[in-house]
Formats: sequence, structure tokens, C-alpha cells
Amino acid sequence: MAEQLYWHDIEDLQGQWVGLGGTVERPASARPPLHLLTGHNGRIKLMLHDTPLFWATVAQGYCGAWLVRNPVPAQLEFLPIPPIDSAQVERHAPLEPQQRIKAWSRFFVSQLSERSADFLYPGRWLAQGMLPNPANARAVAQRGLAAWSFSSGTGSHSHLPNWSLYGEDILDNLTPETVQWIDWWQGGGKLVGLHPVDPLAGRLKWWRKKAREGSLPPILLWHVGGLASYVIVDGHYRLQAALDENIPPTFIVLSATRIQAINPCPENQQRVLDSLMMQSARNPNFDVDTLNRALINTFDNRPYYNASTHSWAGIESDQAWVAEVTRHLHEHDATEHLQAIIERRD
Repeated sequence: MAEQLYWHDIEDLQGQWVGLGGTVERPASARPPLHLLTGHNGRIKLMLHDTPLFWATVAQGYCGAWLVRNPVPAQLEFLPIPPIDSAQVERHAPLEPQQRIKAWSRFFVSQLSERSADFLYPGRWLAQGMLPNPANARAVAQRGLAAWSFSSGTGSHSHLPNWSLYGEDILDNLTPETVQWIDWWQGGGKLVGLHPVDPLAGRLKWWRKKAREGSLPPILLWHVGGLASYVIVDGHYRLQAALDENIPPTFIVLSATRIQAINPCPENQQRVLDSLMMQSARNPNFDVDTLNRALINTFDNRPYYNASTHSWAGIESDQAWVAEVTRHLHEHDATEHLQAIIERRD
């Protein structure tokens, strides 16, 4: 079967754009270059071809996960999106924030569709914006990264995942720490870069200028469900530019999804309708907005989009995973938490 990709806009009940939904139809083939491997005892590896970008393991109490990063050279950078040029930046710059995130989502999805074998595997996908939350400019100026926060803002009007991120959970890509504890009870997951950033790179200076101008394109992220975290697919230098200028950026989150159909009970719908009509008849001042919300909630049969992440059972054994991680941590003189990682303790 030839490869087929279908993308469509998704709106909430108020007619506002909230994301792009897509279906990738092609025969199951070899793993894409960037893929997750899983194995026995809660072990995970993110691979770029044959190179591990990080190892991870879920704690036995499911309160978090250990992340072991492999700061691979920049030449191993994964490029599912061709470099963004000045013309593309200027084309999107005049748009309002919501329209801009929609336009950039279309751009990224179009690029991924043309090069889908490099990243997208068969199934359903979502692309959603994640924007800075309204913040006190003084707090951002004084506290910097600690004052940053982001959300997808889908709320109750949409059946899509609701993403969020705090500045303190953005991991350093200038001098990446080898070992990181991801605490799911305190703030959620992390934002993980896949290669180091060169602070003297010319493109970093150019992106810093675009950040100051307010035209910085979004950073493209992939949600990895097993870690409840995001990895950067495109935009390591754009993120660093935003950090250097202390200007919160925007993100587009890609997630593989499963659709859960909603089948309301007709008898229950009728009971709710009868009750609302009775209350409305008895009380001429019955709030119309309350009535409408109750009716929408009762008759809303839109499916739910549940995020999921596909992985391949490709880790040879628990012993092999432990041996790799042990060797890597000894090479980087970072064995302080080695035993906790091996034993999956927080």
C-alpha cells in the first residue's frame, strides 16, 4: 500500500482552533531513525539509528523516572525539519499569536508529511500549540526561567490532551547533566534536548535577534508518554536563544494518539433534557449559559484523544541495559545515583 497522510484542523466547541489531527497510513516497516526501545524491568532507550540519546527507567513506585543523557556530538543532530530560513520567519511574523501557532503547525506538519519516514510511524497524531501563560513581566525579568510556565489551554471545550510545562523543568543543553531525576509528583515531566548547543554558533546569535524582535518560530516537541516528558525534535538553538534573552518561547507538541469513542446514553440524555426544561419553565430567570453548558455536556459525542507513545521491544535484556548505563556513567564520572538507577529507587 502506498503511503497516505491525512491532516485536518480540530476546533473546540467555541469554534477556536486547538490543533491538527492526522492519520499516517503506510505498511509497518523498519523503525524510524528516532525511536524508543523498551525492555523488561521498566527499561527505556531513545535511539537515533544505532546511537542511544538517553537511557531511562521508571521507579518501582511509579513516582518518577531516572534519565541518563548521552551528550552526543552535534553532527548527530536529527533533522526531520529542514532549516528554517528568513523568508519563512518573516511570513509568519505579522500573525497574531493564535494564528501564528496554527500557521507554524501547518508548516511543521507539512514538512513532516513530506519526510514522514524520518519520524512519523503509522497511526494517529496530534500537533498542538503550547503557549506562555499570562505572566507578570516584572516576575519574568526578576526571576527569569523560574517564572516561565506554558500550557496548551485546551480546557473543557476540547477533548484533546492538555499539555503544560514549567521553566524549571527545561533541562540545560549548554552543559547537559548526565543524570536527571524526573519527579512526577512535583511539577511533572521534563523538556529534554537531544544534543548539546554551541553557545558561539552563528545561528544562535541570529535566533536571539529574532527572539528580541518577537518573531521566533515555535520549538517542535514530541511527547514521550513513558517519561511524561517532552523531547526536542526541532529547535534546540531557538530554545537556547529564548533562554538567553529571557523571552518565553512558544512550542508545538506532537503526540501519537488513540481515539476513544463517546456513546452517550439516549435515556440519560432525555432525562437531563426533561429536567432542564422543567427548571427553565419554573424559573423564567434560569441562567441560559448554565442551560447551554449542561446541554452541551450531555449531548457532546466528540471522541477523546488520548496520548500514547509507540515503542519497540528492542532491549536485549535487563543485564545488557544495566551494563550500558554503568559503563556510560563510569566514563562520565557520574556514578552517584547508579545503584538507585539499577534498583529503580527514587
